[in-house]
Amino acid sequence: MNFLYCLDENYNRQAIMSLYTLNNVIDVTVNIFIAHNNVASIKKQISQFNLDKLNIKYLNISNDIELPNLKNEHVTEATYYRIFALSKLNESLDHIVYIDSDIIFNKNPLHSFNSLKNKLLSSEFEISANTIGKYQSGNKELDEYFDYLEINDKYFNAGVIMYDLSKYRKNKLDQKLKSHLLNFNKEAKYWDQDILNVYFNGQYLELPETLNNNVVTENENINIEEELEKITMHFAGRTKPWHVEGLKYPVGCYFQKIYRSIFDDEYFISPYNKRRHFREIKNFLRDRKSYCINNQMTFLIKSTFLLFKL
Repeated sequence: MNFLYCLDENYNRQAIMSLYTLNNVIDVTVNIFIAHNNVASIKKQISQFNLDKLNIKYLNISNDIELPNLKNEHVTEATYYRIFALSKLNESLDHIVYIDSDIIFNKNPLHSFNSLKNKLLSSEFEISANTIGKYQSGNKELDEYFDYLEINDKYFNAGVIMYDLSKYRKNKLDQKLKSHLLNFNKEAKYWDQDILNVYFNGQYLELPETLNNNVVTENENINIEEELEKITMHFAGRTKPWHVEGLKYPVGCYFQKIYRSIFDDEYFISPYNKRRHFREIKNFLRDRKSYCINNQMTFLIKSTFLLFKL
């Protein structure tokens, strides 16, 4: 089984958490390809861990074309790496599973992925992904956005995508997707996910939800034990479990617990931006009891220090 991660230094730690949890739950060796604009940074960090069931290979990514939405402070060039990385893979590979860096594994995914791979390779489709929205399903706001994007079928979450690489090469999808990206003139709300959905427009094999289980950090009523029965946990929502605000919620508390079990560090905080981070610190000071933080002074010092690095 072949997996692809695409990221920059902002997501190094999340990616290591994903790789670490994958290594812990599988029982055979898998191939991991990491597309990165600074391979040395992620390679150095990964070398500190014994990921014995992961055969890791690195892909240097560079880009010389103008990308949409990079004026958005939350969007970096790495958001679009997956579109460039597939062409760098060895032509002997018949499949690849793209995995977002903010996905952790609760259970062994290999049986499910192998079953899906066999279905995809024998199907008419080039990719498999998990549907999260359908056109004309009664949601006016969603339908209006579908109309704006000119999508008339269904919409997938791009956190986990399996590609049939034989069809990908045969149909010259690399060139077509790059051309589609360059000519995309709409304001993408969800960046490369929108761009991919517009291109495929519902033409994909359904990926089981358990392989891309989206959990919303702000969901106060979520049952973590129920989520752990699923194969993956993909952190969704505006608030992430590595934001200060995220530690108010069960998902954020669970994420930090996993983080502590992997890294020799008490908390992982990676702010969205300076303004929002400052606001979240103020909210924490007003209502400290709502947060799952044992050493509040250490947490406050660490969070405040990050303000000066933004």
